[in-house]
Amino acid sequence: MGQEQSPLQADVQVRVNHGDRRQVPFRARLEGGGATVRGSVQNLPGGETVLVSLRFDYNSDADFALDELISQIVVSTSDKAGNEFSRVTIDPNTVPLNPNRAPLYYSATLYHPPRNGRSLYLARIQVLGNYE
Repeated sequence: MGQEQSPLQADVQVRVNHGDRRQVPFRARLEGGGATVRGSVQNLPGGETVLVSLRFDYNSDADFALDELISQIVVSTSDKAGNEFSRVTIDPNTVPLNPNRAPLYYSATLYHPPRNGRSLYLARIQVLGNYE
């Protein structure tokens, strides 16, 4: 039997300018609870790769809060038309993100689409997991 895939909790698309080396920040709430992911996308020297940095936080004032179990993080790049160019999957091995505890950090370097006369490309961050 195959393992059931965890639900998609966040799906963020970030528009990135090919010629810009500044960080492009983003933030999203993980559906079903109070955890958040924030991060940045930054073109790296050489003009072919991009660094995606992620920070997961979970702050709660509740008397009782479930742990967030992140089962998979998928980071990809695509052209503006949506044609995927590069993808990396991070398997945090169901590391729990505990309420009001230490944040979790992940990063990935991947290739972005060639410029081909276009000024923008997309970086997509998908987070799959569950509150348990």
